[in-house]
Amino acid sequence: MRVLFGMSSDDTVKSIVKFYEEKYGEKIEYKIAYYFGQFRQEIANGDYDRAVLSEELEKLSTRSYAEADKQLFEYIDGITNSFEAKNLIYIASERRKLGDEFLAKLFVLGVYTTLTGSDRTKGKVCAAIETPTTKKEARKYYGNLTPNQIYNKAEVKELELKNIIAYFKNLNGDTTKYNEIFERVVNQYTTEQMGIIIQYLPQDVKEYLEKNSKAYKNIIESSGIKTSTATQQQPQQQTQIINKDAGSNGIEIQSGKEIAQKIVVKEPVEKIVEKKVIQEKVITQVVEKKVVEQYFDVPEDYKKTVCFVGAPKTGTTFCINAIGTYLAKQKIKTAMVDLTRKRDLYTIYTYDNTGKRNIAGESLRYASSGKNEPLVYEKLSVYTAVPGEDRKSYNPNVLVDTIVKNNNVVLIDADFSTPLDYFRLAQDIYIVQDMNVLNINQITIFLRELKQRGIGMEKVKIIINKYVNCALSSKDIIDGIATYTSYDLKMFDELFNPKRVQYFILPFDVENYTKYVEMVYKYSNKFSSFTKNFQENLNEIINSIYPTKGKVSIEEEHYTEEGSKKGKGFGLFKKK
Repeated sequence: MRVLFGMSSDDTVKSIVKFYEEKYGEKIEYKIAYYFGQFRQEIANGDYDRAVLSEELEKLSTRSYAEADKQLFEYIDGITNSFEAKNLIYIASERRKLGDEFLAKLFVLGVYTTLTGSDRTKGKVCAAIETPTTKKEARKYYGNLTPNQIYNKAEVKELELKNIIAYFKNLNGDTTKYNEIFERVVNQYTTEQMGIIIQYLPQDVKEYLEKNSKAYKNIIESSGIKTSTATQQQPQQQTQIINKDAGSNGIEIQSGKEIAQKIVVKEPVEKIVEKKVIQEKVITQVVEKKVVEQYFDVPEDYKKTVCFVGAPKTGTTFCINAIGTYLAKQKIKTAMVDLTRKRDLYTIYTYDNTGKRNIAGESLRYASSGKNEPLVYEKLSVYTAVPGEDRKSYNPNVLVDTIVKNNNVVLIDADFSTPLDYFRLAQDIYIVQDMNVLNINQITIFLRELKQRGIGMEKVKIIINKYVNCALSSKDIIDGIATYTSYDLKMFDELFNPKRVQYFILPFDVENYTKYVEMVYKYSNKFSSFTKNFQENLNEIINSIYPTKGKVSIEEEHYTEEGSKKGKGFGLFKKK
């Protein structure tokens, strides 16, 4: 019996396997996947008799149960394309009950074995592995299924569409990245969904992809969509409909499944359509411009959790402090979480105040128990602890969940000794590397450990900090990080494709270095005084974490603890 387990605890899996072998007298050959992406890849490539998937395998980045259910269902739907659904054992979370709508939808997919409540025991799991539930046995739990319980593969969530458009928009016309981004999107959606998505891409993106992307052309052909040139000449009445009542100038954008909301065009309708109170054709370019304007805003419930990690002295804390400062200034609820051994954030933000030290010193321990008690500066929250406090005493899932619930962006300051659970829970991992090539080997050893523990390398992004133009190019640095090489040069392991990884450059400048030294000495926090080139590059990183509307207002000074009042600042960076 070959079984794939999608569970986060090795001990739990070992206990299940031992119980099964003792009770049923059959050996189990098994493998463990630690996150959804790894589970999906393994199930597609491996030859397994059974698969056991825990709903709580990985925390989903959403506050809404409805949104979480949609993500889970789409994921499981994708799994059943390459694996027999009846052989999948689904261990539900505590909030599930047999017969609820979500499990009824799984039944439609052919997933008949679902364990809820008191049935989530190793004995029940083993019994399901030995003999999965049949359709006849499962039917009694679900009753009659309505049509709206069946997932429509041609739908695209509005939030996802917003993010895709914003991502292209943030490139500011840099066509060199269009193909790479489009291929990433293609890998996450069905052909039917892509047929919808491409209709709402910015016009310049569609025109470029039409000429340079084979994947784009294939989708156009298979979906029967006209090219952008033809669309400008013959707008498609099927996907763009005018709904004009007397005295109204509203335009409603619709796809086959009405995935977009009503878009109000400020220009008089008479300039766009003929004067009739019936369905008319719309100039695609005009409508599309309005869609982009609507979708460029990041929704209020947008969440992002990222880890920053690098060798000592490469500048991870500096990057987090600069990024967190700008995001908070933009009124975005931002958390900086210090999970390093040195606890530099504790030193920086509690430098001159015993009360702050008392709050900050307990903030991580509180978060680990479900309480949100950080050191707060308006929209910026700092979670740290006294240097030397044992990080293994925290509950990573509860800690991250608590902080995510209370913030939109979570920036985790990590080092090579930070427990790996935090990297598994993060959506992106930013590797901070400077020009010191001697640090690269430490990075590759660390990344190889993440890879071996099932943490996907697709999360990795690279920041080359303190970059200077010399014989050592950014490409050389990225190539070095991309491959693990043993000390004896006998073993190599490609960690990721260096041509596909997203990277950023923060340039070294003597003027910036001088200002930073003065910042520390004078206890000020004026990153806005850094050179324009540095700020523009930093802005690229910021927008990759949390797409902001337009550019970050980098010219403004950082706020003080008293808000708009001048005077005392906070932590190490205070005004003298």
